[in-house]
Amino acid sequence: MTRLPAIETKRLYRHIADVVAQHIDSGAFAPGATLPAERELAAQLRVSRTSIREALIALEVEGRVSVRVGVGVVVLPPGTRPAPARPSRARAGVAADWSQVGPLQLLEARRVVECESAALAARHASAADLAEIEKLCGEMARTINAGTDHYPLDERFHVRIAQSCGNVAIALLVAELWAHRASTVSRKFEEHFVDAPLYRATLTDHQAILAALLARDARGVRAAMKRHLDRVHEAYSRDLA
Repeated sequence: MTRLPAIETKRLYRHIADVVAQHIDSGAFAPGATLPAERELAAQLRVSRTSIREALIALEVEGRVSVRVGVGVVVLPPGTRPAPARPSRARAGVAADWSQVGPLQLLEARRVVECESAALAARHASAADLAEIEKLCGEMARTINAGTDHYPLDERFHVRIAQSCGNVAIALLVAELWAHRASTVSRKFEEHFVDAPLYRATLTDHQAILAALLARDARGVRAAMKRHLDRVHEAYSRDLA
């Protein structure tokens, strides 16, 4: 049985994807073969299953594998592969390379920032801010009930709350995180793990967030936002096989 080397230091999903890709290119995993299960790959590489999942989705985006939720991950024949993304400029000694950030890391960052931005919005949002957030929630309900794409409204709802928190830096950070949620890998995650029940649960969560905002309940809206993002994280963490 083909075994992969343990990754000692750099545990980002991109590095894991590169290791698996090398084994695909070498023929260790032939076209048509099914890769070992997430749990087995995580044990061999000594990384989390979350990082494995992000790496496999990245390989699917690159055309190396086909992810079949409930079945497994199948190696595809060689094809045209996109050029690697060029890293952004480094700041304060940290390489600002967003290609290293996986969807689950992005979601965890949103959970840290958006829970607090919502709590601040409960204190600082104007009546006009709250009216617009309420309108967005209503529009999203109509969109979900009609079965049409609600993603733009989802983004506007979250970003608008951040814009109401009274801190421009936080508002810009939330908008930046949402911009990277539109990456190819993140959208592929949603394609696999987001379904109609999650859409409906999202609407219920948004309504709870709105109710706490209207009540000026900072603690309540922080908890409601956390429940919402925890729910999405749980959906993203379902076992591929």
